[in-house]
Amino acid sequence: MIFYDTETCGFHGMAVLIQWAKDDGPVHLHEVWREPIYKTLELIEMIMNDPDGVVGFNLSFDHFHLCKLYTVLSLFPNHDEQPQHHIDEIAKLEPKGRFGPCIKPIKAMDLMMHARKGPYQSVMQRDPIKIKRVPTALAMALSQELEKRIPLPSIYFAKRKTKNKPQWTVYDITDADGNIIPDLKDVVLKIQPSSALKALYEDAFNIQENVLDRFQDVECSIKPNEIGYAPFAMALGNPDDWNMTWPQIIDIHISHWAYRKSARAYAKKDVEITRDLWYFFGKPQPGDDDSELTCMVGAVRWRGYAIDIEGIKILREKAIKIAESAPKDARAVRKWIMPELSKIEQLALRDQKTGKASTKKVLLEDIAEWFDEETGNKHPAAIKAKAVLDARKATKEVELYDKLLLAGRFHASFIVIGTLSSRMAGTDKLNAQGIKHTFEIRSKFPLADGTLVLCGGDFNAFEVSLADAAYNDPQLHADLESGKKIHGLFAEELFPDMTYEEILASKGTEDDKYDKGKRGVFAIMYGGNENTLKDRLGINIDDATKGYNRFMTRYKQVGIERQKIFNMFCSMRQPGGLGTKVEWHEPENYIESLMGFKRFFTLENKICKVLFELAQDPPKGWKRIPMRVVRRSERGSQTVTGALMSSLFAAAFNIQSMNMRAAANHVIQSAGGTITKAVQRQIWNLQPAGIWEWRVQPMNVHDEIMCPCLPDIMEQVEQVVIKAVEQFRPKVPLIGISWERKMKSWAEK
Repeated sequence: MIFYDTETCGFHGMAVLIQWAKDDGPVHLHEVWREPIYKTLELIEMIMNDPDGVVGFNLSFDHFHLCKLYTVLSLFPNHDEQPQHHIDEIAKLEPKGRFGPCIKPIKAMDLMMHARKGPYQSVMQRDPIKIKRVPTALAMALSQELEKRIPLPSIYFAKRKTKNKPQWTVYDITDADGNIIPDLKDVVLKIQPSSALKALYEDAFNIQENVLDRFQDVECSIKPNEIGYAPFAMALGNPDDWNMTWPQIIDIHISHWAYRKSARAYAKKDVEITRDLWYFFGKPQPGDDDSELTCMVGAVRWRGYAIDIEGIKILREKAIKIAESAPKDARAVRKWIMPELSKIEQLALRDQKTGKASTKKVLLEDIAEWFDEETGNKHPAAIKAKAVLDARKATKEVELYDKLLLAGRFHASFIVIGTLSSRMAGTDKLNAQGIKHTFEIRSKFPLADGTLVLCGGDFNAFEVSLADAAYNDPQLHADLESGKKIHGLFAEELFPDMTYEEILASKGTEDDKYDKGKRGVFAIMYGGNENTLKDRLGINIDDATKGYNRFMTRYKQVGIERQKIFNMFCSMRQPGGLGTKVEWHEPENYIESLMGFKRFFTLENKICKVLFELAQDPPKGWKRIPMRVVRRSERGSQTVTGALMSSLFAAAFNIQSMNMRAAANHVIQSAGGTITKAVQRQIWNLQPAGIWEWRVQPMNVHDEIMCPCLPDIMEQVEQVVIKAVEQFRPKVPLIGISWERKMKSWAEK
């Protein structure tokens, strides 16, 4: 078994050092640029062909660099040469290296992915926890009390620049006009965790923080100019002016990792720590889906996917015109739309939670639906709101097109466990998951080139099939088996004056009720309620409530199963109704998906309980403060202790609500993530281990799997996909995938 890591010139430049060890043997430091090319190629081949596989930490990064290194150095004509004497020549070969062979280990274990499946899932990034509108007289005391009652490990704050800063921080708050409110503060916990190798190691082995060198302690201070979506030097420079890309500064990095003792000790320690963590985690064996896919995403990212450059240029020009057709800046948008609004209508451009002026998307989407009651035509403000929304979308599209044109290819980059539900997430400043789902745009992504042709497909009504399996509602199952669209059925409940056929006919029109039904279904499936429908669909609360209730009456078991999940995480309950005493019930610490992936809530539950206990019984000294404060105008003045208790309960109930929604979301989204990754893994198995021509190049975006492949294995790929999907039918009876061979582009699936 090979344990390995790399040190690189920047994140996307070239590797400078490969450090590796065989089993429990010594750590070797291979200096890429000071050794003959053939030795580096032989080392990479040895690592890929080790029969026991490889173990690493964040293999998508390291495997990307091994792929890049191997394919680029292979192109240099004399493999006896040391690369440091031919930096410019090698940099010019870099773009062509993308079309080189695929490299793949026999099997892999990524310890970062392994950690994210257990309690160390808690060190993934998450939103701040806010206790809002706390009386200023008690804000600092509350911060200090929370520090004592909720001792959190240093790993949760490892990315903080200021290490001695309190974990719970007091912040000023402002009113609707931007003025500071002197009587109230927010107390906020901003978790800035690190899932880096050394941070996990120190926590796992209970080692004092910062005993080990961090990368920033030993890194080379001269950093290259680089971009992740165009990961080669000639995207930003050329031999006449490398523009501070890696070829201009790599000599400094070569010397740094060759001669600086602390840097070399750090590099060696990385492999030793990786090996120690492998033992700590119980020697997990290489070959699980997530670890295998980290190598896949590293390899496919370096190769990239084909794009229609001329077609994208045309789309870019069109998007520029739309982007320039309306203001986009918040202040300019308000100035543009306000003249079309009455004084009462102007309230629509204020955030309901903060009361502050806002032009955020959800508010403009609501205004864009308005009609003039007298004429029956679109409200003038609705026309302008839609123009703003279109202009903002077009601006984002221009940014995407610029990135693609700079790279000349689509270098899709993914984090294999990128969310707490285990689904993949896009990264490196080009989110493949966010590319617009229209024929016009997707047709500019042929994806396959060279000897490969494009195959692919998407799961049929994936989330709905998963919901059917999770909730086991007989009426829902019968409706789905009848061929009816659940989105249309839900829209029927929202818009009872329309027939199912009329709703389907509205699909794609300006007044698309089917789309609202679709968005409503997803909102409900992912733990939403009538308030979610109001916010997401822009309908009034009465219609949202009636629609929600009608849906839950029709599908009783859906409501029962959702309530079971909510009860698992409903720690605070009021048996006597709103306004009565709140009781604590110990919540579950995790929820498990249909496929067995656990989403942990240990940290959130711990914080929630302390907030509840403080709200129930604040320190006696706090109760003696004679001051009063107005926390919410509708409640009038309160004692500072009473106002504090309101803040604490509000924050605790907010955490509880987020947990309940996330748990309901997890049941479906996590199962979907597991299935799509399992199918990708089976396709990836068709790519031989070692150094081979590309046979398959899979990519997963949401419920779609696209796969450039060799023409002579198209049928084999399809059979692998069908077999992989069928393996899940016992748990997901309605699962299915529509698969197409030899497509012209991503748009045809």
